[in-house]
Amino acid sequence: MIVGGITAAATTGALVAIGHRLGNSGIPFAAISAALFHRTAAGGEAGLVFGGLVLHVTVMFVLASACVWLVTRLRLSNLFAAAIVALGELALSWVFAWSRGSGMATILPFGDRIVLAIVTAGALVVGMRFAFPSLRNA
Repeated sequence: MIVGGITAAATTGALVAIGHRLGNSGIPFAAISAALFHRTAAGGEAGLVFGGLVLHVTVMFVLASACVWLVTRLRLSNLFAAAIVALGELALSWVFAWSRGSGMATILPFGDRIVLAIVTAGALVVGMRFAFPSLRNA
């Protein structure tokens, strides 16, 4: 829960900042939701933004669980597991956009998605530091 909460908070903040730079803070969240519901994200409707926020937080908790599993079960280092998960997120957004023709990867430039992957990896490492104090001393 701790790792997922920290990751969701950090990446949500990054997406708000990226969206603000693009003209509307809700654009990334509307794009996430619009791809799933087969709608357009151009309007930035409140329902699409809220749905995208919920989907984003859910995916971040799933990615955090995957990262914790890699560290605890496969004994990978925190940084390596976080990098694998962040690269997986980047690839997943591209595959989703390629297969559906919509999604966050169609609206955000590649550089912004790389920044999001870096923020995700950093948040996962920091979250694991808080969640597992024994890993801090290892």
